[in-house]
Order: sequence, then structure tokens, then C-alpha cells
Amino acid sequence: MATKKYALFCPIAMACEVLEPRWTILILVEMWCGATRFNDIKRGVPGISPTLLSKRLKEMEANGLIERIENTAKGTVDYIRTPLAEELEETLELLGDWAYRNIESEVALQNLNVDYLMWNLRQHIQVAALPERRVVIRFHFTDLAEDKATYWLNTRPGFPVDLCMSDPGFEVDLYIETKSEALAKVWMGYSSMRSEVAKDHIRLIGDSLLLRTIEKWFMKISFAESNSMLEDEVIPNRAAMVQR
Repeated sequence: MATKKYALFCPIAMACEVLEPRWTILILVEMWCGATRFNDIKRGVPGISPTLLSKRLKEMEANGLIERIENTAKGTVDYIRTPLAEELEETLELLGDWAYRNIESEVALQNLNVDYLMWNLRQHIQVAALPERRVVIRFHFTDLAEDKATYWLNTRPGFPVDLCMSDPGFEVDLYIETKSEALAKVWMGYSSMRSEVAKDHIRLIGDSLLLRTIEKWFMKISFAESNSMLEDEVIPNRAAMVQR
């Protein structure tokens, strides 16, 4: 491993030498969620510039955290975590769990980025809990400018979930109209789908099976699941849940 600035005979200091440069941990988290291509990692870490991401990936490779695999025949490059980085999963999960329990929701949501929210939400859709066919879900954020307000999730058994910002051209099974903060609260586990629907902050229109099973396929961030936040016992507002 490369040595950097602390030069202290201390395990924590030595770990910081490798992990402290800005964005390094977030890059590892995005790769932990399955991203291996440069553009996918960039989308999951939206605040980083392409130049800095390239620099960080080179540093991480030099420190033995990732391996760069180039397929010259296909013209692709994948970045794969090494066993050294995989050992950090439990530590990163504990760090996220600590933040979830100790940072207030108002602080956590003050820098809400809907594109980042949808990219991460895509990774947590449980395709196995959906009907065994193509399912298309359209999200419309009522508090955003119209040209940035609509996303489509396109799911198929055995394939990664596609996130689209333009209409993929398939019939929509479920329409979700929502305020951005309301959906973020549900995904982060600070509220429940049931509660936000009852407040009319989220409206659900579409396939009755998807409506009945939404809490099985629409999964919260893992830190929320591990903390087992109690669901609000509120009967859904039937006017906001329309079956087809």
C-alpha cells in the first residue's frame, strides 16, 4: 500500500491513509452495491468530477482495494473490489448504521438529490417479489421542474433494473406521484409508504397486485431495515391508492 500523510504507528491512522481521501468510501459503497463501470460509479457518486473519480480509482488500485479489468475485445473496463476491500463491508455497514441512528432526518435530507435517490432506489427493488414478467413503474415528482420530474423503472426477471429518464415505450404498470422528500423519507425509513399515502404526499395508481405487495418489492435502505423502525399504523387514503 502507498503511504501518505500521517506516518503514525496506529492502526486507525494507517486505515485513514487508505480510506480518508474524499469520495473513496462512497466509491467503495457504490461498488459494494454492484457498480463496476466508470459511468455507473459516477452516477452513484454524483458530486465527484470524472477527473477526480479517475484519480481516486487509480489510487484505490495502487492501494490494493480494487482491480482494473480491461476487455480489449469488447472495449470495456470493469473495476472489481479485491478481498481487501470486501473485508470493509461490515465496517461500512456499521458506520452507516451509526449515522442512521444518530443523525436527525432533517439533517440527512437537507441535501436531497432526486437523481441520486432514484439511482439508489433502483438498486433496492426486489425483482423476485414482482410478477414474473416485465414491470414498468413511472415516478413523477410533483415538486420538480417538469423536464426533470419523471423517471421510469423497467424490471424483468433475471435482469438488472433499468432506470430511465425518458419513456422506454412500454405500458406502465404503476404510476407513483410523489413529493421528493416524501419518497426519500420512505426509502430512508424515516416514514412509511402507508403514512405518506395517507398524508396524500404519495399517490399510487395502477396494478392491484403491485399496490398490495409494494412493501415487499419497494425495499428501504439496508440501514433502515436493520434498525427495524416501526411502521406507522395508518390506514391508507383510498383516494390516493387507485387500482386498475
